[in-house]
Amino acid sequence: MNDHKLTFSVISNYLPIKIWRLIMSLDPSAKKVLELLKNIELSTLSVENARTLMNMGIDKQIKENVKSTQDFTITYNNIHLPCRLYEPFNQSDALIVYFHGGGFMFGNIELFDHVCRKAANSSGCKVISVGYRLAPEYKFPAAVDDAYNSFKWIKDNSSHFGVNLSKIAIAGDSAGANLATVTCLRCKDNGIALPKLQVLFYPVVGPDLCSASLRKYGEGFFLTKASMEWFTQLYLSSAKDLINPYMFPILHSNPKGLPEAIIITAEHDPLCDQGEMYNIFLREADVPSTCIQAKGMIHGFLNFTHLIPSALAIADMVWCAVGKKLNT
Repeated sequence: MNDHKLTFSVISNYLPIKIWRLIMSLDPSAKKVLELLKNIELSTLSVENARTLMNMGIDKQIKENVKSTQDFTITYNNIHLPCRLYEPFNQSDALIVYFHGGGFMFGNIELFDHVCRKAANSSGCKVISVGYRLAPEYKFPAAVDDAYNSFKWIKDNSSHFGVNLSKIAIAGDSAGANLATVTCLRCKDNGIALPKLQVLFYPVVGPDLCSASLRKYGEGFFLTKASMEWFTQLYLSSAKDLINPYMFPILHSNPKGLPEAIIITAEHDPLCDQGEMYNIFLREADVPSTCIQAKGMIHGFLNFTHLIPSALAIADMVWCAVGKKLNT
């Protein structure tokens, strides 16, 4: 069997694996979601209106009960970052630090509350969701600085949360996945202790202009090429940021020594090839990396688990595997 392809059943057992593929085309429920979103092009809206539109889904999410949640603030250099701690009913001393997606422009703790509740319950780990400053009000590297400094703060205060420092994962989706892996790179570059694991859902990792997945899924599949270009334009401080590895981690000269990665891509996603290329990039640097391609899924499927049953199942299986990995 090709070492990059394993069957559906492997994920429910134990990681690491090479590539997990769900054998299906566009999921029927995902297709219905795309029908609902077909007339929406974020790049044609003002930032304010686009944010309002994205936040409309908050009250429609299905939020699992957890043992407790606690809101708190991380402060560094007079910058105040909202955070939320999730404790599952059957918890260990492991922790997942989570950064939400949203093109570096959208998203907040509330919009991704259901994602973190699912992560906590399925993994059996505590979860801390970190809010960070958004573009265009705060351009690169503001979000990168927030992610890095919040992660250091959480590690320095791990005993307050009852967390074992050897059982920490850093995770995120889309732009948040970028921040998660960039935080790992920055910690490595600065000699800061790394997390045990990085979990990256459909990450943006490079200045992709011509990949096959971008050409195939760049229109009509929720995340569009036009939106991606808009996000990048508003996130940039200057053109030189385009070659900064803390903006695009696949440009880093030496990823060797990064923590093990679990990368989850969505088949019908313009970012699909980016995630799979990052998997190769890490493996070529001897970083253990697993790439799970969720066939039938679209970008942002974690936000559509209330509408796409398969997306909920995928999230559950991934977080279960993460919990096993952290507690081994």
